[in-house]
Amino acid sequence: MEDSGAVAATLGQIIAALGGYAVVLAALFAVVGKIWVSRVVERERSLLQRQLDETNRRLQSELDRDLHVGKAQFDLELTNYKAIWSCLVDLRTATLGIRPVMDFHDPSESKEERQKRRLSKAREALISVQEQVEKNKPFYAPEVYDKARDVIKACHKEAVYSDYTERPHHEYWDEAMKNQESILAAIEDACVAIRNRVWEARVAS
Repeated sequence: MEDSGAVAATLGQIIAALGGYAVVLAALFAVVGKIWVSRVVERERSLLQRQLDETNRRLQSELDRDLHVGKAQFDLELTNYKAIWSCLVDLRTATLGIRPVMDFHDPSESKEERQKRRLSKAREALISVQEQVEKNKPFYAPEVYDKARDVIKACHKEAVYSDYTERPHHEYWDEAMKNQESILAAIEDACVAIRNRVWEARVAS
């Protein structure tokens, strides 16, 4: 019986010892597990942060490039609009001066000389506008180009028709008034198109 009791006690001690080790091992595994998980999380967090930083740098670079291109485009368009508008105003003035309703002229200048001088000035202005409009066509808005062309057509019509003087007086001047109205309306449309485009480009940039 004593042997049986000794064996039972020994078994109890072994079980108790194993139980103690199990607790220790469980605690050890828990600590190691936490450290491992923490390292994995930290490694993943560091990787994600690097990826995020790289993405931010790339996006910022693209944004800076887009802003630069946008500003450069706006500056180029604005330069063209200023030049085109200046030429259009000169053309309007020269063309409306071909046969003004209230005419003041030098009495020593003949009618033919006066007409020739005015037509020459209008044609020079017309050529200047055409060069400015056509040579820079790719670098500004199509709607502005179309409106500028309308002004050119209206002014060209007046320059051509005003040279045909062999007709009734009232017909000649009625035509002059209609052409002048067309010119003024066309250049106002061009002004609106330029203003709208500048506003849109400025807002977009």
